Amino acid sequence: MKNKYPFPVMTVHWLTFLLVVLAYITGGDPTVHLKSGELHVFAGVSVFLLFFIRIIMISIYKKDLPHNKPMSKYQKTLFLIPVLGWFTLSGLTESYQLFGVNLPLISNSWDVEIIGETHEFLGNFFMVLIGLHALAALIHHYVLKDNVLKSMLYFKK
Repeated sequence: MKNKYPFPVMTVHWLTFLLVVLAYITGGDPTVHLKSGELHVFAGVSVFLLFFIRIIMISIYKKDLPHNKPMSKYQKTLFLIPVLGWFTLSGLTESYQLFGVNLPLISNSWDVEIIGETHEFLGNFFMVLIGLHALAALIHHYVLKDNVLKSMLYFKK
């Protein structure tokens, strides 16, 4: 067992964080707010793809990971948020281009308002979890004085 995460795992972690923040600050109806909407959809699609990359990374680097739970049930919620966003977008429009490329949308008869509100609620809930996650890392670093935060940083502090 190591006390530092491998570089690719750290990269996926921090890239996911940046994309989640981008999705949060560009939230709204992407069919109305075109430029910020496109960034929001890009961030959501990217987080969705990074979810699978993270699973692959965990299996590749399993023996090199610090002894922490690799993926909590709350982190698995991250997978659901982009899926609900895709369902919502599919209900709002028949076609959507992301940087000039048509996204595959599904035909649905679900209540777009409820799905969209659930998407937004889970996104906000996840932002609260990210804040608690960051607070816990800072408590580990400054109060408990262990290496939990250092294990996810590129440089030694």
